[in-house]
Amino acid sequence: MASSDLRLTKLTYYYPDTDRPALDDLTWGVERGEFVVLAGPSGCGKSTMLRALNGLVPEFYGGKIAGTATFRGVNLTDFPERGIARHIGMVFQDPEKQLVMSEVEREIAFGLENLRIPQAEMRRRVAEVMSFFDLTPLRRHKTADLSGGEKQKVAIASVMALQPDVLLLDEPTSQLDPGTAQEILDLIKRLNEELGLTVILVEQRLDRVLHLADRVTVMYGGRIEYDGDPLGFAHHAADRRNELLSPVTKLFVEAGSPHRPLTVKAARQLVTAQFPPQPLAPTPVEKNGWAASVRNWLGARNRQEEPPVILRAKDVRFAYPEGEDVLKGINLAIGQGRLTAMLGANGTGKSTLFRHFSSLVKPTAGKVEIDGRNSKDLDPADLAGVIGYLSQNPSDYLFHDTLWQECQFSRQLIGLPTTGEEAEREIGAILSSLGLLEQKDRNPRDLSGGERQRAALATVLVQQPKLLLLDEPTRGLDSGQKENLGKWLHSYLLQGGTVLLITHDVEFAAEYADWVVLIDDGIVAAEGTPQQMLTRGMFYAPQVGRIFRGVAEHVVTLQDGIQLLRQGGTSE
Repeated sequence: MASSDLRLTKLTYYYPDTDRPALDDLTWGVERGEFVVLAGPSGCGKSTMLRALNGLVPEFYGGKIAGTATFRGVNLTDFPERGIARHIGMVFQDPEKQLVMSEVEREIAFGLENLRIPQAEMRRRVAEVMSFFDLTPLRRHKTADLSGGEKQKVAIASVMALQPDVLLLDEPTSQLDPGTAQEILDLIKRLNEELGLTVILVEQRLDRVLHLADRVTVMYGGRIEYDGDPLGFAHHAADRRNELLSPVTKLFVEAGSPHRPLTVKAARQLVTAQFPPQPLAPTPVEKNGWAASVRNWLGARNRQEEPPVILRAKDVRFAYPEGEDVLKGINLAIGQGRLTAMLGANGTGKSTLFRHFSSLVKPTAGKVEIDGRNSKDLDPADLAGVIGYLSQNPSDYLFHDTLWQECQFSRQLIGLPTTGEEAEREIGAILSSLGLLEQKDRNPRDLSGGERQRAALATVLVQQPKLLLLDEPTRGLDSGQKENLGKWLHSYLLQGGTVLLITHDVEFAAEYADWVVLIDDGIVAAEGTPQQMLTRGMFYAPQVGRIFRGVAEHVVTLQDGIQLLRQGGTSE
């Protein structure tokens, strides 16, 4: 591979105090200018592989390593201090952990200052990347005041100011709304196509990135299981790793079709060739036929009885100190016994509203009611065991030596038993449902990003609260783990629980939500059933809905689409 940028040769790596390799005898390389997607279930070694590709393991993380990692034939260990950063840039999952300076311009210049780039050259590079990433208007803005998408753009711009040859990205869109995520991915593709940058991208939401990739590498258990083109990956996943299938491909696989489309466009071409076109306007009377049966079958799910209200916001306003209003007179009622999904762009007030519903903050004006009680009369401690709250940062929940101890401590806080047959069965059931039972004796800080996310969720679920507030619970989860979480939440609802979750994962909301709320600029922009909310939008629509748009109304879930494909569009 004379033109290879990065190459691993028989690389094996163990994290400290572990007896199972995170990377197991890997030999792998990437050509100059390639766009490669690393895929695989959570904990399979994807993020560790990125760290090996830029020298972070074992240099920063410690542990034992064998084999070599080279950049253009030079061993990474032979580069001088800071030398690797001139050639290999890395963007982490959480931009806030990568931003160190208080202002945008200073953040972009920070890496250049560390590399002792001359001032004139530094000014030129900073101006150039700010223009490319459309950050010039934010030059003097505080990094803490930026939206999630803006922070991610600054993080990428800061790396690109160093003019690397290779860009490594670890789930860069996991915390972003669909529109912002697409903007970031478009920028990354431009870097690859217009600048010839080699890109290696780790992503769980494969539906977002497969169409961008030249090659897909699948990892499992620290080894490479597949390495080839995206279409070959679709066939591999259909045969061996169903949990890695994107919704587009999974729709056709589970419907028994031989086709393996990768994009909505390709899938729509197949669907529109199979189904009769939908009339532009409904006919006054249509009692029979395929279109009528579809409307009757899907439309019935829009009719829901109003449940009792368990959370209510009445004309709520709130501003953080020395800031503008985040909540601007919001009115919202959360029905008991439902799974309500809250969607909206980054920075629109969703997480702030969650903090009100858990009594962590009090409204500046208006009223918040929690199970009929005014939040101003409640402390967070009063809600222990009643509300289980999962914030965006899993590290806030993990500080014991083992995951099992974390779960025991969480139960101890609200007086639930921590030992004995019943406690062990309940904790074990939660960990098993989240795919974490084998990790119960590991230190949570040694888990992968997706595993830590599930570990934090487990510490909330073992308390068996009456109401769950989950802020981005699917971040870092592969589709199989999302399905397990969805099934657990469904069983929790059947036992009388209520779930309110914030998510940018429209596919998860479409599959499992009973009610969908769209938040915009601190108010409720719209709310309704998934069929009402997720079939008319451009970005807030699942892939299966986009595939059948104009063919069948109110198709939202994967099962909706599978049933239609199996039906085949034939008239009665």
